[in-house]
Amino acid sequence: MTSKGEIINKKDIIEWVVFLLVLFLVWSHVNVVVSNSMYPIMERGDLVVVENAHFEFDPNNLNVGDIVVYNAHWPLYQYNEVKGYISVDNKSFFVFEGDKTKPVIHRIIEKLNIDNKTYYVVKGDNNPTYDPELVSPSQIRQKVVTINGKPLVIPYIGYLSIWLKSHVYLVIILLIILYLYDHFRAKNEGEKE
Repeated sequence: MTSKGEIINKKDIIEWVVFLLVLFLVWSHVNVVVSNSMYPIMERGDLVVVENAHFEFDPNNLNVGDIVVYNAHWPLYQYNEVKGYISVDNKSFFVFEGDKTKPVIHRIIEKLNIDNKTYYVVKGDNNPTYDPELVSPSQIRQKVVTINGKPLVIPYIGYLSIWLKSHVYLVIILLIILYLYDHFRAKNEGEKE
C-alpha cells in the first residue's frame, strides 16, 4: 500500500506506461548488426536506426541503394524447403518454401519486375556476391534511415543485445536474485515497523 492508502499509485502506473511506450517506440526503430557483411559502413555490434515497413514506408517503392532489413530464408535453409531455382539477368536464386527466417540487413542492388510483381536483389557490401534468394516486398521489415546517403549508425551499443542473447541464462538468474533480494528486503522492513 502507498502512503495514501491506495494499493497502486496512479502516478506510478502513468510513469510505467509512459516508460514502456517510449521504450517500445525507441526499440522498434533500431536494429542490431550481428555480422560484418555491411562493413565498412556498419559493423557487428552497431545499432542502426530504421523505419518500419507499412507504417513509415511502402516496401513496394524502394530504390537501388536502399539498405533494408528483410526476413531471409537462406540462413536457415535446413529448416525451409527449396522448391526450385530461378535465373534472372544471369543471376540464379533459390525459391524457398517455409516460414523459418532470420533478419538480414543488406543493400538493394537491383529492382526487378517479374510477372508484374516487384522483387529485389540484395547484397551485403562486404560480401563477394548477392544473396541467394529474390526478396519480395512482403519480406521487407525495415529500411535503414540515412542522412546525406549515410546510414544512421550508433557504434558498439548493439554488443549489449548480442551479449544478452548469448547469455540469457545469466540474465534470468540475475533477475531472480534481484527479485529475491527485493522481496526479503521489503519483508525485513515490514517486520521492523
